[in-house]
Amino acid sequence: MPVNRMPGPSRRLPVGWAVTLAFDFLATTLASLVLCAVGLLLPGITEDYGPATEPTSPAALAFFLGALLLVSSLAGTTVLLSRAGTERVRALALRLSAVRLALVVLPVAAFVVYGIATVEAV
Repeated sequence: MPVNRMPGPSRRLPVGWAVTLAFDFLATTLASLVLCAVGLLLPGITEDYGPATEPTSPAALAFFLGALLLVSSLAGTTVLLSRAGTERVRALALRLSAVRLALVVLPVAAFVVYGIATVEAV
């Protein structure tokens, strides 16, 4: 191998994708924590305390499952990005991240808009 060999082209992400990934990580982590908190508080809110063999209600378990799915999809995207052998796999991971970000942010935005509309209507 020659000593003066030039390194290959950099595989850096464009700034827009880097910002999208950062927001995706923050939004996904925050949404997961909120889902876990709701899952923990739900039995107390609905007074759905079961016997000692059941730690929580089925509805609360659904919130925990949602949080687990969000975190596992975030981990999957991380694995895809870190081990991307081709640009096609890398592009798939970036699109997956953008879709997850949209699926987390759009319901929150809709909830805020609904809250503003109902407060303004009263």
